[in-house]
Amino acid sequence: MSQPTLDGFICVPKIAPAPATDTPTLPATPTAPVAPPSINAKRAPRLHAAGVSTVLKLVEVARGHDERTHVALVTLSWRHRDACGADRIVVANEPRGAAFDLRPPPKAKKGAYQEPPSTMSTEELCGLVDVGEMVAHMLLEDLRTRVVVMDGFSKGDVYARFVVAIAARCLKLCRRAKDVPLRALTPNDPTCKEALARFKRSRSVEAMRVAAIDYYNDELADRFP
Repeated sequence: MSQPTLDGFICVPKIAPAPATDTPTLPATPTAPVAPPSINAKRAPRLHAAGVSTVLKLVEVARGHDERTHVALVTLSWRHRDACGADRIVVANEPRGAAFDLRPPPKAKKGAYQEPPSTMSTEELCGLVDVGEMVAHMLLEDLRTRVVVMDGFSKGDVYARFVVAIAARCLKLCRRAKDVPLRALTPNDPTCKEALARFKRSRSVEAMRVAAIDYYNDELADRFP
């Protein structure tokens, strides 16, 4: 079965990227006319972060009681490709085409060394910026669309929340944040928190990609695993 892919931005560590512009890349208006949602639908969050133990519930929450709602599930782990009740599933890829596999390391046997989560690469960092931008586009293109982003963790409190926060930043950059109700929770990971702190100083999506590369070069390039 073919998997939907993202149009990638190839990130190369230690190479200075092109200067960023201050012009947001997201559309100022939806690309196609859509039926206006109900007042209650406008107030309901349209973007959720989920994990393997919460995705079914959050897809149901996202759908709500509006028959016109279209729910898209964006998964950050190729191991989780079931639509879980969503109308569409997108298996997100890194810029060079490899599907993300963002999940906890295998649980060690009793008494054995527990492997820590691996450090994100530039491909993963820039790819997650791409996913956040894609999610923002999906929400702006059709007001009936709801998006659930999931990773391979139990509650989606690491990379799924990271992508939701990036999408929220993309919407803010194009001055459409008020048009898309969402609840962006802080990811439960210090690396993601620091990356988001750097992204907040960026004034365009392209500048966020630059910040992702700079953050990797400054803090992550020599980290293992």
